Amino acid sequence: MTDYRMDQTLTLGPVTLTVADLERSVRYYTQVAGFHLLDREPQRAQLGVEGRVLVDLHEVAGAIAPPPSSPGLSHFAPLVPTRADVARFTQRHLDAGLDVDPRDHVVSQSCYVTDPDGHTIEVTWACPQEQWQWTDEGLPVVVSTPIAVQDLLDEPGASTPAPLPAGTQMGHVQLKATDAALTRTKPFYRDLLGLEIYARLGDGFIGVGVSDCRSLLVLTNRFSPHGGTPAEPDTARLTCVDLLLTNPEAIEQLAERLTAAGHPHQRAGRSLTTHDPSGNPLRFSVHAAAKPASSTDV
Repeated sequence: MTDYRMDQTLTLGPVTLTVADLERSVRYYTQVAGFHLLDREPQRAQLGVEGRVLVDLHEVAGAIAPPPSSPGLSHFAPLVPTRADVARFTQRHLDAGLDVDPRDHVVSQSCYVTDPDGHTIEVTWACPQEQWQWTDEGLPVVVSTPIAVQDLLDEPGASTPAPLPAGTQMGHVQLKATDAALTRTKPFYRDLLGLEIYARLGDGFIGVGVSDCRSLLVLTNRFSPHGGTPAEPDTARLTCVDLLLTNPEAIEQLAERLTAAGHPHQRAGRSLTTHDPSGNPLRFSVHAAAKPASSTDV
């Protein structure tokens, strides 16, 4: 049990979110955020880049924001190929009169924004690994330093309008945990799911992944370190994080581990759904087209 490690083919798929007004959300994601509309149904829209869904929106008419303490999405982070892509994303939001928050994480540079329902998006570019800094534990240094907006907009190519490029992938998803010092979160992701810890900041932040010091999921308890109020069905909330595997045996191995540990989970065809100790929903699926991202973020 202790030697188990998650299959190295693990990558991130889309996040599934509920929104109050689907038409409003589609306008924002396509006209401002630069996503492509990939599929549209009366109460559902999938958006992303060509060949890759990044966000799956489901309408819950009139949905309101959940309590800040609720477990769920802190942000999702599309990973773009160049710094200029982050700059163009920033400029589109400025042109729309919306707030932006550019940040330097040393391993990456990003721009944070919120969609019309308050879901946070971090479009991020991975810095070359030779520029990283390392802790005494051998983990990437985790920082969050503001970037001057004009410095970002001065990036060559930033003034050329363009949507999110085809090479965009889901870099990471940050989830809100509700346990003090992550005492239940860390063993769940590290020991039960078999993920490696690639980032750590005190007792309230870890990043986990499968290879190359790249965090796929980030867990933070800064919103509610002593238990949170679950989001109600009528709120704009996270309903699923998709995690993709190319090896069908990895799903079977995970199911065996969860069963042995008595951790609740459900099987549906080639997928397995479970929840972390804070109640965040995770769906593992076999997906032939899944492939590793080319760079890193935490």
